[in-house]
Amino acid sequence: MRIAIIRKRYTFHGGSEGYSEALVRRLSEGGHEVHIFAIKWTDGGSSNVHFHHIPVIGFNSFLRDLSFAISSFFKIRRERGYFDIVQSHDKTLYQDIYRAGDGCHIEWLKRRWRREGPGGRLSILLNPYHWLILAIERLIFRARRFKVIVAISEMVKRDIMENYGVDPSLIRVIYNGVDLQRFTPSNRDRFRHEIRGRYGIGEEEFVVLFVGSGFKRKGLRFLIEAIETIQGPVTLLVVGRGRHSHRTGPQRVIFCGPQRDIHKYYAASDIFAFPTIYEPFGNVHLEALASGLPVITTRQSGAAEIIEDGRQGFVIESPEEVMTMAERIELLMDQKRREQMAVEARRLAEGFSFESHINELIRLYQSIRS
Repeated sequence: MRIAIIRKRYTFHGGSEGYSEALVRRLSEGGHEVHIFAIKWTDGGSSNVHFHHIPVIGFNSFLRDLSFAISSFFKIRRERGYFDIVQSHDKTLYQDIYRAGDGCHIEWLKRRWRREGPGGRLSILLNPYHWLILAIERLIFRARRFKVIVAISEMVKRDIMENYGVDPSLIRVIYNGVDLQRFTPSNRDRFRHEIRGRYGIGEEEFVVLFVGSGFKRKGLRFLIEAIETIQGPVTLLVVGRGRHSHRTGPQRVIFCGPQRDIHKYYAASDIFAFPTIYEPFGNVHLEALASGLPVITTRQSGAAEIIEDGRQGFVIESPEEVMTMAERIELLMDQKRREQMAVEARRLAEGFSFESHINELIRLYQSIRS
């Protein structure tokens, strides 16, 4: 098949961007002709992957996203007859499949609104970027600028239906997939010492890992508050990009920045914690599970749908439940309990291979073509 993929750009540290890169690679390896429509794409190299530059006004995020939506609309529409499938991973105006990998912007704003004071709410109201994204989102869903929506969790499907009244028959839930060879418990023996040595972490220290860019939405401050209530020593590794201030709390927090070799950081850690305010699914959950790490997350994440509380980790109701989070972390400081959950974590992840994910997408493509 000839498949067009629309995504603004590829960066190695973004979950959605990383998914797009993996999808393109797997589709091209399967013999499909893949065309990427993006502002910039630094990965690739396959003979059947073709890059199409989308010109934008890059002065700020408002103009960038507006011009990308308009430019990609006209460029794709001109070449539409060539492609079997047009799939967008961004808020654009022309596609067969809209993959709602970022969830609903309106739902994120609602959850943020409930947590903000008067100043924060005023900032939301006065930010033109939010109004732009909401306008494009309404056009996609209410003007039905798609044939099928791919929701990456039941939560996202529910959000789209409740906020925009989309017929549920037009929404297909397809969970993310994970590379089970790259993310594996066997990495522990290979990379644990390397990463711990890089940051001066002892072999016996208990390490909690957080991975994600955009610390506010992903609840990092709640995690820091939780570990600071724990009596025993805990080291928190924070991998990703976001605003953070200098801190002098009782526990050690190491900000590592974005990392290409993220699989090594899972290997160096004991558990994974992600107390998000809003996360449509989050590839990081599957990466941690596949690496054999028990996961602590919130009900505000689509990944909570697959994790059985107390079996592969713990699901708490909201990120504000700091003491509950701290109690769950303390439970996982017990090595025997942690090792039991690690086995269950890997077993769960094996049901979400990227191969099975691609196969499900291909079946969807074929149903649209027929």
